[in-house]
Amino acid sequence: MRNRRLRVSSSLRPLLGGVALLAVGTLAALGVLPPTAGAQRTRLGYTVASSAAQDSVERRLQELVSAASISALHLPLSRRPHPAGSAGSREVIRFLERQLRSFGLEVSSHDYQVWLSSPQTVRVTMTAPLARTLSVREPPVAGDPTANHSALGDGYVAYSGSGDVEGDVVYVNYGLPADYAELERLGVAVRGRIAVARYGKSHRAVKAYTAQEAGARALILYSDPADDGFARGPAWPNGYWRGEHMLQRGNAKLSWFFHGDPLTPGVAATRDAMRLDPATAPTLPHIPVVALAWGEAQHLLKALGGVTAPPSFRGAMPLVYRAGPGPARARVTVRMRDGLQPITNVVATLRGATESNRLVLLGGHHDAWTFGGVDPGTGTAALLEVARVLGHMARDGWRPARTISIAFWDAEEYGLIGSTEYAEQWRRQLQEQLVLYVNTDMYMQGHFDPGGVSSLRDFVVDVARDVPQGNGTVLDGWRAAAGARPQAAAECAPAACEPELKALGSGADFVPFQDHLGVPTLSIEFIGANGYGFGTYHSRYDSRAYVERVADPGFVQGVTMARVLGTLAVRMADADVLPFRFDHYGAQLVDAVATAAGWLRASGLEPASSATDVMRERSEAIQRDAVALHTVVDRRLETDSMSRTTGRALNDLLGRMEQLLTDNDGPTERAWYRHVVHGWNIYSLYDGQPFPGLADAVRRKDSARVATEITRIERALDRLDQALKSARDLLTLP
Repeated sequence: MRNRRLRVSSSLRPLLGGVALLAVGTLAALGVLPPTAGAQRTRLGYTVASSAAQDSVERRLQELVSAASISALHLPLSRRPHPAGSAGSREVIRFLERQLRSFGLEVSSHDYQVWLSSPQTVRVTMTAPLARTLSVREPPVAGDPTANHSALGDGYVAYSGSGDVEGDVVYVNYGLPADYAELERLGVAVRGRIAVARYGKSHRAVKAYTAQEAGARALILYSDPADDGFARGPAWPNGYWRGEHMLQRGNAKLSWFFHGDPLTPGVAATRDAMRLDPATAPTLPHIPVVALAWGEAQHLLKALGGVTAPPSFRGAMPLVYRAGPGPARARVTVRMRDGLQPITNVVATLRGATESNRLVLLGGHHDAWTFGGVDPGTGTAALLEVARVLGHMARDGWRPARTISIAFWDAEEYGLIGSTEYAEQWRRQLQEQLVLYVNTDMYMQGHFDPGGVSSLRDFVVDVARDVPQGNGTVLDGWRAAAGARPQAAAECAPAACEPELKALGSGADFVPFQDHLGVPTLSIEFIGANGYGFGTYHSRYDSRAYVERVADPGFVQGVTMARVLGTLAVRMADADVLPFRFDHYGAQLVDAVATAAGWLRASGLEPASSATDVMRERSEAIQRDAVALHTVVDRRLETDSMSRTTGRALNDLLGRMEQLLTDNDGPTERAWYRHVVHGWNIYSLYDGQPFPGLADAVRRKDSARVATEITRIERALDRLDQALKSARDLLTLP
């Protein structure tokens, strides 16, 4: 952009100048720059001159990130159990507020009154063929010094229905609709019985809802070692995987209706908010739901008779898997203590120097089921480290062009409550000002796993290329994990050779920003061998010890994570032109339409071809018009021939284009989910899928709704295409 200057004080300029003059090889040896860095490369969305200035800022940011600092910040976060609403949680909130203020950032706290759920009584008893109490409390283990902490209680599933029921046991595999269909084929009825399902393949709420709809009196969940235990490798405390006595806590809220507080859909859960009746709130299940470790669940499954379970139902426990029903019987007693409790989000802010009313927001949660060593302690510590580094640079005189904020959400584990209430309360301001939301939930040793809207793929590639990891860069590791092969420029366009962002579905605090607000959204993680279901996930053993010995010894991975997050933030905050690439979005939309056409053909719903033809044509138009726009933008950046006024007007168009893909005209029961292109496939674990409303209509074989959803998609695609044309017209006006 013409006359753009790096906003650096006189006290910082000598320091940055010295960094810029260091030899590349020296910086690579320090781990500050990728070892392959060479000639100056212009960053996406920057002029040549502003990219050169930004280089010094990003080098300094990466140099300041410290493993020792991340370790020190992590320690208070994992010292005691801190589920939302607890005394431990209040202690973490106070720590965050003090620490962020000490970094020199503005700190604000946002309080809400939300419906939380904790156990009064959780009891599971096998009543036949012999009586046996099954433990819902995990025992201490040698090698994990905090596993006997006095604040630890029994395992439970939040928002479980309360009740005292008994019945024959039926094993329902993963508890998906297809599993119930298979049981029906085998002549096994579930109604009036106790269902036992293993974790995996879908969220526990889907399992609870499906059991409830099938007429089960209660649901018992357990983690089978075939999925995340000894069949996969050594269990904690000897390795990564889940052990015999480790159960998985969680919430069973039916969040496909809406996320956040169960009683205040669409509005913030302030003290005086109108609330639904908990007895009829659609997201709250009615049957008792409990969790057992596999070492306890095996007693029920060993006692089952009936038909031998089909191969797809068989796990790795040392027993013959049978479907039942009986002769195993169980009694499940759950009494929940549900009610309104206060939660607190903590937000730290560094004001922008020239566009303080435009915002880059990083976020993650601070509550945990127990210690939260990995989930969310690693992510929280990395965000705190970014805050520390930004505060350090600000004290030396640097300011970003746009404002950068870092949010620490409360009650994420209860169904993304803190982030959702914040998004609902500040919806208008966020849709006006927020140019990017970046979420991180946790990290561990493993591969780079970014997700987000397709317009941000090239931006993430651009950043990942400049962050060192091991002997290469984060981009090198991402390519390797995705199976991408580095190719010569002659073989394909560079962008076409790069890995894709995964589609974001559910499971973390990006959901209200992508699906409800429709703002540009990313999720940044490094994940291990079992993805987000690492061995101690949601157990009392998700501890500091697990992080130090398994997840991130020496907090080396944390350094990489903090560098990625910090670089994403400052690069987006300082870009001359917001680095969205809608040509890539258009290509992804074309592929998504082909996928949708396959759904329609397979379902027999008509008219499949004519409907998807229009969707494909509009997606192709988006791609063509985006290419035309970005060609002009790139030329203006190369020649530094864009005025500041034009640049700001262009950025306001680009920053709000994602919102054009949202729609308020969906079915009432899904009105909270406004994005017509991106959404959650609830019959996966957390996977995203294209055109969520259409996918749901196809699953239900609802031809009238299929037609409605196609119309919504066509309108949204047309809005985006028209906006791309308007942006190009802005740049071609005299």
